[in-house]
Amino acid sequence: MLHGDYSSANLLFNGDGLAAVVDFGPPEPFLLAYELGRTAFDPWAVALGRGLGRREHHSRSGRNPTVNADDVLACARVVLIQLLTSLYGVKEHYLSPGLLQEDLDQFWVLRFRASQRMLSHLSNVEAALADAI
Repeated sequence: MLHGDYSSANLLFNGDGLAAVVDFGPPEPFLLAYELGRTAFDPWAVALGRGLGRREHHSRSGRNPTVNADDVLACARVVLIQLLTSLYGVKEHYLSPGLLQEDLDQFWVLRFRASQRMLSHLSNVEAALADAI
């Protein structure tokens, strides 16, 4: 079965090794700007200071004839909007507390840090995106 969503939230590791891929379901098409942005601006990497997007990723996207330049330019803002408005995990945290409360807390702290960092560097990120295309 094709997974279609290999974002860091769906990959489980045991030490340095990949242990499992979770969240199997049929892939659903979404905004190209979002898909570009979520690969380049992974919340964990952004929050931990490991970069605000991979320049080589955007350079490749900018040269791909099927990728519109507007999607590349918008990808940081689209991801930022998603980070600031997503309610993922709220039901699990407040309505059905379970074993993963500490993990959910860490998830929200990382998303908050990533949002802060993206907001404070958005003009630089967008300038780099424009340069890449």
